[in-house]
Amino acid sequence: MAVGGVVTLSCLGVLHLMRNVTAVAATSTLPIRAKLVRAIEVTVETSLDFGTVAMTVDQVGVASIDPALNRLIVDSNSSFTAAGGTPNAGRLRIKGVAFPVSVSLEDSVVNLTNGATFVTVNDFNFFTANGGSRVTITPQAGNHTMTVPVGATLNAKAGQATGSYVGTARIYTNFQ
Repeated sequence: MAVGGVVTLSCLGVLHLMRNVTAVAATSTLPIRAKLVRAIEVTVETSLDFGTVAMTVDQVGVASIDPALNRLIVDSNSSFTAAGGTPNAGRLRIKGVAFPVSVSLEDSVVNLTNGATFVTVNDFNFFTANGGSRVTITPQAGNHTMTVPVGATLNAKAGQATGSYVGTARIYTNFQ
């Protein structure tokens, strides 16, 4: 109890001393800043298009669009042959400011459908055949628009049904 009494007496002594103190107010100014930049704009200049591909029904088929070469490359087992159309890499126009921008795909595999069945598209690449599905680009000063070529690989199963197959891939862009 003696210890508690000392604490109580000590607190009372401090309170007695503070009774004669006047409060003093202080102010300061907080700087507030904001820099506004244009939002990133993404538009599709060209769809990713494998063209028309003839396939051998009893074999698996693989065809790729090389984004750097902008051309169709069919597998080496002769199950696919280019048969028309205009195969080409997809092209995205990215417009913003001179800050690094990350470009990526939502999904690594996309199904294209003809209404009854599907084929898969995977191995998406930006810029080159080995570019990967995520890239960071930095527009040059004075030129805030860049074109990003997109390639991918089309995979058909043995016995794949013929028809026109369509689908989409969601692209994300973010300032870094």
